Amino acid sequence: MTIKHVVLLNWKDGVSAEQVDVLTAKFSELKAGVGEIKSYQYGPDVGLIKGNADYVIVAEFESEADLKAYLVHPLHRQLLAEVAGPILDSFQSAQFVMEA
Repeated sequence: MTIKHVVLLNWKDGVSAEQVDVLTAKFSELKAGVGEIKSYQYGPDVGLIKGNADYVIVAEFESEADLKAYLVHPLHRQLLAEVAGPILDSFQSAQFVMEA
């Protein structure tokens, strides 16, 4: 069983490309630092459809326990507080199960 965790982020007005680049770099570090992550994909919306979220994260975990460990991991909490939080206007997330 694999759990997919999908997160859609929307930025506050005035967020710069440089701020988004910093966030993307931090997500790369997060993937390397959190062993529970099975796979991790993320990036800014490419702007093909009006009204889309500004950024997307798709993470895979082997179990609910791994997802929950990621959510409270100190590196994840730090990224949210220091990098994502100051530029974040809103977000939504959903999880679904992928059977092998």
